[in-house]
Amino acid sequence: MNVHPPLQLTSHLVGMIYDCVLEPVKWEAFVSELLRELDFSYGLLSISAFPEGNAIFGVSVGIEGPWLERLPGYWADIMEIWGGDARIQQYPLEEPILQSQIADGRRLKANPYYSGWFAPQGYIDAVAIGLERNPHMVSSLALGRHASAGPVGESELGLLRLLAPHLRRAISIAQQLELQSIAASAYASVVERLPVGVLLVDELMTIIHANPTAESLLSQPSPFRSAGNRLAVRAGGAEALEQAIAKAASDEAALGRSGGAGIPVRHADGAAYVVHVLPLRQRQSRGALCLPASAALFLVPAGSQSPLPSEPVTQLYGLSPAETRIFELIVNGETPKAIAKQLGLSANTVKTHVRNIFAKTGTRRQADFARMAASLRVLL
Repeated sequence: MNVHPPLQLTSHLVGMIYDCVLEPVKWEAFVSELLRELDFSYGLLSISAFPEGNAIFGVSVGIEGPWLERLPGYWADIMEIWGGDARIQQYPLEEPILQSQIADGRRLKANPYYSGWFAPQGYIDAVAIGLERNPHMVSSLALGRHASAGPVGESELGLLRLLAPHLRRAISIAQQLELQSIAASAYASVVERLPVGVLLVDELMTIIHANPTAESLLSQPSPFRSAGNRLAVRAGGAEALEQAIAKAASDEAALGRSGGAGIPVRHADGAAYVVHVLPLRQRQSRGALCLPASAALFLVPAGSQSPLPSEPVTQLYGLSPAETRIFELIVNGETPKAIAKQLGLSANTVKTHVRNIFAKTGTRRQADFARMAASLRVLL
């Protein structure tokens, strides 16, 4: 991997990710840069409709024409390598999964995709990251490593873990925009026509602009209102949203897993929304919106997308998607060894996640997880 100060490299790549939201034609440049920085040979970023499987958006970098044309014919074999649909559904979102950790050599050599496509090109390993799975779409990023670059190391996986939440947020916002490619200059008019509310705010939560849907939400009973032209959130989730906006204004790379792919906001009257925060302060194409905003907030009715897994625990304790999934499995009685095998993670990775869960939740034993989960079910 090329030598860069970690924070500088992370900030650079995060900035490219959010530029892609406003200008989707830049996704190819981002994937190319990611491959160069991490010494991968090919990258596939895909968004597909669910359950039909039709491609909504896709970027392929580093795969030559004939090989790319042959790739769809191996779809069933690729699924088999990764454990089949049921197992793939178990992999935590945002967690890089190594092909070499979930499939042994004997099974790989017997697989037509591996023997007919992967190995002949000199690839030795691959990383897959699930970015979104909901009733409407699935999205993932896959990266291939050539033998000349050597094994995939923890440094590469660590950077991918930092980038994954930003990728997931960008994909979630792109889903609301329902855009494949559009000139940046057209975004202002697109935002005005969106069926979801969009607010442009500065770092003090001053409302700079609201599209018609957002104006309607502000004028009627909802979790959101305008108080002296500042956004006020009359519901749970207000503090998390304020923190996310502050990070968007000062250091977008620090957004990380703040709010995951969205911040749940619930009002006492039962109204529920998920707020996606798109940082704008450092966007090269911010001029497309013609406004000095720090962030764009997409106010999405919660019923229009799948609920976040174990949402109370995730939000109360700030667990990552991988930590949340492992928490769920431990509460259901699975051992760390079984979890590692089921999720295709190394035993050390699972132990690290468990230690993080202990630290974040203030617990000391796995049995404490079950009692905590039971109490949350009663309270919530």
